[in-house]
Amino acid sequence: MKYFSTSVLISLLLVFSPRAQFNFFDNSRAAVQPLIQIDHAGFKSPDSGKVRLEIYYQVFNFGFEYRSQGSDYIAEYDIMITVNDNNNAVVASDTKNRNIIVPDEEKTRSRTDFRTSQVNFDLPPGKYKVAVIVRDRYSEKSYSTGFDVKLRNHYEPTPQLSDIEFIRTVEALKEETGVFDKGNLVVIPSVGRSFGGDDNVKMRYYFEIYRGEDTTENVDIETKIRKKNGSMVYRDTLNNILKGPLEMQLREISLEDFAPGQYELEVYMRGRRNKKLDERKETFTVQWSLRGLLRHDFNTAIEQLAIIAQPGQVEKMKKIESEEERLKAFNEFWKALDNTPETPRNEFQVEFYRRINFANQHFKSFRHEGWRTDRGRILIKYGEPDEIDDVPMSLTSPPYQIWHYYKIGAYRKFTFLDLNEDGEYRLQFPYDGLDQSPDY
Repeated sequence: MKYFSTSVLISLLLVFSPRAQFNFFDNSRAAVQPLIQIDHAGFKSPDSGKVRLEIYYQVFNFGFEYRSQGSDYIAEYDIMITVNDNNNAVVASDTKNRNIIVPDEEKTRSRTDFRTSQVNFDLPPGKYKVAVIVRDRYSEKSYSTGFDVKLRNHYEPTPQLSDIEFIRTVEALKEETGVFDKGNLVVIPSVGRSFGGDDNVKMRYYFEIYRGEDTTENVDIETKIRKKNGSMVYRDTLNNILKGPLEMQLREISLEDFAPGQYELEVYMRGRRNKKLDERKETFTVQWSLRGLLRHDFNTAIEQLAIIAQPGQVEKMKKIESEEERLKAFNEFWKALDNTPETPRNEFQVEFYRRINFANQHFKSFRHEGWRTDRGRILIKYGEPDEIDDVPMSLTSPPYQIWHYYKIGAYRKFTFLDLNEDGEYRLQFPYDGLDQSPDY
């Protein structure tokens, strides 16, 4: 887990309790969902000999300082993107000023509301380092991230594939043009490559085929999806007629029969005699969701719910056999915890599964999924801590972390030791975190 210095943007963190309203607090040392997610893909550029590097970014509401303006709340931030070559020379850069305008104070703290945009650079093929800095204009604090990228040469004589762009939504192009335009389509990226929630049961992606100088008129595109363990769960092959130098490919795959977890998408282009011409491989995630768990792993759904349920609640659910009745029981459980029943969204349920996904991403060990670890279960039950003492190296003890909760309710302190130095931190007594003196 990464902890930020005081010069880095202080993020607003969410505390969740099944018996309380949502509350928020501000501390740079807490376990934090990233303020910004980034992704990228490379495509053949209209500028001859170059590759279009598309950088996608998704900025969440929760990390900014807001000011009221009338009935709205407004945050302002700058996003600065710089591209350096192998000699560390700046070859491209872009700075944009953006606003976030929300109708109420609760939205300023949302961990699920975000803004998506992208920046395009036309560059020669090669290796680059990309740095991204988000600066809050009101608090003057910053958050930085980045990635390395290799832009392939799409001007080879033989047929080639572009990179793969995962898609959140796509619609027909209107009269106005923008950074998301591809041909006659507006393609909005899925920056987090996360699919399969209760309201999103399809995985969409986009790529391009470049014919080059080859006279080939037909190619086969073979698609495979594998689980993280390598087992294949999906496969299809479609023939494509290459009518011109560039063919746009927009694909979608139903995820209704996919269990939650990480997968790899493999795309192969084959020519005459099934000869492999090119391939691309990218990972994506199928989210943990209520419907997905009930369909694929009811026992896991029960175990997760037991983390916050009252004694005896899950025992009754275990006896239900039909999927329809299980879904009804779970919906009734979450309805009882919904503090805003007048809205279509159950914030408690959304936050619960967000925490499970977060725990799986950050606390997974060799033995357990992230939500089953001690840190994962404490995070799911109590939310992000107000403060963390992180000691990854000590002459007198194994690596340890101490999580402090003091903004809401009774003070709690949880101590986790990495006893075997294998990355799995185990909770120490007292397991409820109570009856301890603060040491921060």
